[in-house]
Amino acid sequence: MLSGAPRRIGAFSPRLPLPYRQATTRSFLTSSRSGAGINGGRPHVSRTLNRYPQSQSRPLSFAQRMKFGFREASKGIWRKNPILLPFALLSVAGATAFFAYVTYVRLTRIEPVYHKFPPEVADALRTAIYYTEIDMDPQKALDSYKLALKTALIQGMHPYSDEVLGIRLQVALMLEKAGLIKQATQVLERTRAESLKWVDEGRKKKAITDKELAGKTETIEINDPEVLEAQQKQRDLEEFEERQRDKTLKKIVGMGMKLAELYAGDYMQDEKKAEAAQVAAVELCLKEMKRRQDLGLPVGGVNEDNDAWLNLSEIATALTELGTTYINQEKYELSIPLFMQALGMVKQVDGETTTCKQVVLLNNVATAMAGRAQQPIRPSPENPVTREQLIESAKKWAQMAIDVAAKVQPPVRDDDCDVSCVVATYNLGELAELQAKRDLAEKYYREAKALAKGLGFDDGIDMADTALKRIGKK
Repeated sequence: MLSGAPRRIGAFSPRLPLPYRQATTRSFLTSSRSGAGINGGRPHVSRTLNRYPQSQSRPLSFAQRMKFGFREASKGIWRKNPILLPFALLSVAGATAFFAYVTYVRLTRIEPVYHKFPPEVADALRTAIYYTEIDMDPQKALDSYKLALKTALIQGMHPYSDEVLGIRLQVALMLEKAGLIKQATQVLERTRAESLKWVDEGRKKKAITDKELAGKTETIEINDPEVLEAQQKQRDLEEFEERQRDKTLKKIVGMGMKLAELYAGDYMQDEKKAEAAQVAAVELCLKEMKRRQDLGLPVGGVNEDNDAWLNLSEIATALTELGTTYINQEKYELSIPLFMQALGMVKQVDGETTTCKQVVLLNNVATAMAGRAQQPIRPSPENPVTREQLIESAKKWAQMAIDVAAKVQPPVRDDDCDVSCVVATYNLGELAELQAKRDLAEKYYREAKALAKGLGFDDGIDMADTALKRIGKK
């Protein structure tokens, strides 16, 4: 019974690794040989263990400690937080993307315009643009824009300079972005009226001054440098004011076109106000053109470096948009002269080249004439044109649009030429139908449909299909 106990104890006792067992045994044997009396009969273990080299430890660096701590902290993090961790990572990525976007907007769209403003105005504008472009808040943006305008005037900025007028127009744009269309139109209407009043008053004062100077015949020679410098500053100021009036007038035309767009939009749906705004803009263009002709000034440059006033292309665009409005309202007799005048300006701009703008305007004239031919016509001494004459003229204009489009080649040619060809061909079909030429009308309608299919022009396909069904029932 006693003999089995040591075996059981030995069976369950932990065994050290082999090297340690061997090393301990050797040390006891060696210690017993070296004389037990010196140490009081105890084995000399420490001296023998020094025979084996001990590992030398070095302190960990900061990076190693951080790496070790991160490794310990990350153990089991995915298992313990299967939902929270991905959400946290997405939040970090979203925040990074947001700040990157803010930085991009600041560098590309905000900072380039700030160097023209005093620091106090620029600070208010940064806040306003932040609440316009980044975090839309109309009230905070409006307060910041008002502060910027007030500060600009206190700092001595011209009330109708490009910068100050730009702030006022930016207010309207902010309100439009916020969906406050009515408020945006109110800002534009007020800005347009005040700007036009300033231009008219300034020109009247200048006319009076020029008339007074023209009446003076005697001249006085001045040699005082200070007086000469003051006179030069006065002349520079007058030139700046005159140029600024031209630039403001250009902006007034743009305000009118923008007002027409807002009034005609889905929110306002006020066609009368839209037409009135367009008419006012076009009348202002024509009035300014006549004034410049009388004064011997450039009416509108072809490729002007001077951007103070509208160039011919911009004036033609205003005329074309009003003409298109009249077509939509079936006021064809009003749209025809606008299109023809715009065509003359575009030809002057294009020179010897031919562009698709000419094709579009030629087709617009044909469309207006074709529409007018379908309305009741009563020839009079003031307007002796008959219905048949209108039809023949419309056919010539439509065919001219097709012929001119054939001369326009890439890269000048674009989709406008192709779409205009479809519409012009369709117009020829309508004109033939008006003349009771059914077979010819069907031919043109089928050609228009084939052209529309090649372009993927769905509206053209629908128009041609409707026309083919209509003449098929006759």
